[in-house]
Amino acid sequence: MRRSYFADLAKETKTELTWNYGELITTAETEDYYITLFLLDSFYVEIFIDKFNNELFDINIQDDNDVLYTYIKELNLGELMSKL
Repeated sequence: MRRSYFADLAKETKTELTWNYGELITTAETEDYYITLFLLDSFYVEIFIDKFNNELFDINIQDDNDVLYTYIKELNLGELMSKL
C-alpha cells in the first residue's frame, strides 16, 4: 500500500487497515492518550485513543525520527538477544 493512498483514507478505514494488516511495534501512554505504533507495509502509523472516553482520537503516518526514537529508547534489547 502506498503512503499517499493511506493518507487520503477516512479515519475509520485507516484504523481498520492498520489493526488488520499492520504489525504492532509498541505502545506508549501520555496523560491523555494511549498511543499504539504499527508498521504497515513500509511506513509507521500511530493510533491515538482518548483515555477518558476510550474513543479513537487520531491516526496518522509517523515518519519523524525524533518521535520514533522515543518509542525505542526504552527497549531492553538484552531480552531479545537472549532468545536468539
